[in-house]
Amino acid sequence: VGLLPYSERLRVLELTTLAERRSRGDLIEVYKASLGLSQLAGVFNFSRSGLNLVCKPGKSKISKLNRVKRNFINERVMSFWNRLPIEVKTAPTLNIFKSNLEAFKIKTRELGTCGIGNFWDISDEVLNRIESGNYL
Repeated sequence: VGLLPYSERLRVLELTTLAERRSRGDLIEVYKASLGLSQLAGVFNFSRSGLNLVCKPGKSKISKLNRVKRNFINERVMSFWNRLPIEVKTAPTLNIFKSNLEAFKIKTRELGTCGIGNFWDISDEVLNRIESGNYL
């Protein structure tokens, strides 16, 4: 396995890239924050527009570094969240949310509609850069 290209190793071991796992974790945290279950709820600078998220303009008196952290996670997760179907966003429990998220990923890949900005498309982008030698 060690001699295979990175993408093949991931496929054989049935793993995803770190970038995809981070994006999935971000979506889970947003779901938990929307239910008030996350200790990170204050990090997200979101307001809701129906089931979608929009950035709130912040006038807080937090440090510049904290402002950068908040904006970074907001920008990183908002577009992925807004692309999720309603049945994923409105799951009654965290485990059902995770199951629906995985089912949505599988269904979208089967239909061949990847590459439209979903969270798992990050893996394809990272793998293409690594295997083409243009990673750095």
